[in-house]
Amino acid sequence: MTERLRFALDQNFPPFVLDVAEYFPNTELKPLFKIEPRLCDLDDRRLIIYLHQAGWHGLISNNYRMLWVPPEIAAIVKARIAVFAIEGLGDDPLRATGSVLLHLPAVLKRVTPGKAQVFRTGKPRSPQPDDAWQYFEEAAHRRRADVSELYEQVKVTDEELDTPIFE
Repeated sequence: MTERLRFALDQNFPPFVLDVAEYFPNTELKPLFKIEPRLCDLDDRRLIIYLHQAGWHGLISNNYRMLWVPPEIAAIVKARIAVFAIEGLGDDPLRATGSVLLHLPAVLKRVTPGKAQVFRTGKPRSPQPDDAWQYFEEAAHRRRADVSELYEQVKVTDEELDTPIFE
């Protein structure tokens, strides 16, 4: 039996996405506010750490720009979760939901629990995962920073990863 994949939906998705979960066997899709209402107020780094701590395999988000921010990418790398980033749809939650539904079957086939993966809808219809570390390297190069030095500055420590976000 395969492991049940658990994906959190960021606050920009309409809650009715849950109604289609029956079409994705062995998958749980749940909006952040249903997981824990305070998650909607967290920055992406702490959100990713929380999802790791709570046993979620990934995050589906409209905020693809998080993939350009070293502290957030460092959290993805350390927490070893999958991020499915929806690009280029502006602030239109219905179009973003359609994109999720279109691409989710292919993403679910390629998710490896416990591995830092990034899926983007700006890629071909059957998105392949990218290694999250590549995004960190690109972010460092854009800042003209040494990759190792930047990672040391922003990395998630074991203590940070293990310290509960909410007491």
